[in-house]
Amino acid sequence: MVKLILRKYFLRIIFCFYFIWGQSVEFEIKEYRPFPEDISSLGLKLTKFNWSIGNRFLLLDEVKNQLIDIDPSGRLSFPTGMGENSVYGQFIWMGVAPEGIRVVDRLENKILHFDHRLNSNQMIQIEPRLYPELAAISSWGVMYLYSQTYNTIFSFERSKINLIPFIDISKERLPSNCFVDMASNEDGDLALLSCSGTIYVFSKNGKIKLASPCELDNPKYIICLKDDWFIFNSDGIVVSMKTGIRYSIPSSSVPILDVESMNRSIAVLAQDHILILDVE
Repeated sequence: MVKLILRKYFLRIIFCFYFIWGQSVEFEIKEYRPFPEDISSLGLKLTKFNWSIGNRFLLLDEVKNQLIDIDPSGRLSFPTGMGENSVYGQFIWMGVAPEGIRVVDRLENKILHFDHRLNSNQMIQIEPRLYPELAAISSWGVMYLYSQTYNTIFSFERSKINLIPFIDISKERLPSNCFVDMASNEDGDLALLSCSGTIYVFSKNGKIKLASPCELDNPKYIICLKDDWFIFNSDGIVVSMKTGIRYSIPSSSVPILDVESMNRSIAVLAQDHILILDVE
């Protein structure tokens, strides 16, 4: 009990110090992965990414709808069997699922399935037509799709949409239906980051657990790490929702284009590299 009180007191002192002096802590750099010249020669501008298997990453050019797999040595792999969907659709999310790789196509209202070598093996039509804006996946493989059209979050499991809303934003009476990011943690909780910087956390049963503002200008990304939620902006400033401590990303990796987490590591997508950070 005494140790717990002292720990809380110590964290409060740290928070006050950094708040007063306007300084921040830097994460420890674990790995720096520059992009190969092939990416620039192909005219690709990568704006989203996610972890894949074997310490690889999935990368996405949202303008060209081009999906890429890159291994630790910088070797690129491209998907096969996508057809015309890559031309007319709008990919908004990609990531690892129990059956392989999933890609969410907003305009075509489809979820594409690939194996881990990016060979296309299934395409599932989303009905009703949600036009999902955001997507996230739980540690159990349940996917969540936020539809601004319905002002609702639906769950996707066993190759079909659950027509019973996971979260009906209108019924929750949240002050805003503008959201910029969504993420899930190991317990199945789902966090929504609003455009105004408020974080809403829902349990795996869809019940709201937390609504808390974040003291950060122009928040854009939310990730979970251990039992904490971290909020990022494009300028490389990070806030811990648990402790209130502010962190910073090295200026060489700013502006931030996307952020993802895995285990005790954070990966940051910059214009010409991926930066992997360790968090103790």
